[in-house]
Amino acid sequence: MAGPVARRERKIVRVAGSECWWWTGAISGKGHGRFWFATGRVIVAHRFGFAQVHGVGALAATEVLGHRCDNPLCQRVHPEHVVASTYVENRREWAIRRALTGSPLGDPRGARRRALELRDMAREDPQLVAADLRRLRRIFGEQLPLW
Repeated sequence: MAGPVARRERKIVRVAGSECWWWTGAISGKGHGRFWFATGRVIVAHRFGFAQVHGVGALAATEVLGHRCDNPLCQRVHPEHVVASTYVENRREWAIRRALTGSPLGDPRGARRRALELRDMAREDPQLVAADLRRLRRIFGEQLPLW
C-alpha cells in the first residue's frame, strides 16, 4: 500500500500556527477530505489515516471519527485532533462547541463551503491559511480551538 499512502501524504500540508494537518484533495458534501485509494475505491481521508495509525481492525471497530479540532480537513490522528468516537458523543460535542463564540462549527458558510475555501487557500499557499488563523485569533482570542 505504499502507493496510496504516498499519494495521500502529498495531499496534506502543514500550516504555520496550526497543529492540524490540512487536506488539499477532494472534499465531500460535509467538508471532509475524500481519498481514492484504489480504482473505484474512495474513503473519507481521515479514516484512511486512522487505519494507517491504528490498523484496519481498529477502524472497523470504530463507530465514527470525531474532529476535536473542529476542522473537517484535519488529517492528524492525535488525541486533540482526529479520534475514535461514537455518533452520540460526536453529535453532543458538536452541539456544545457550535454554540461557542467564534466556533468554526457555527460558520454561516457551512462545513463544505468553509472547507473548500480553506482547502483552496492551503493549495495556493499555506501561508494564506496561517494569516487567516492569526486574523481570527486576534478577533476571538487564543481560546478558539482552530480558527
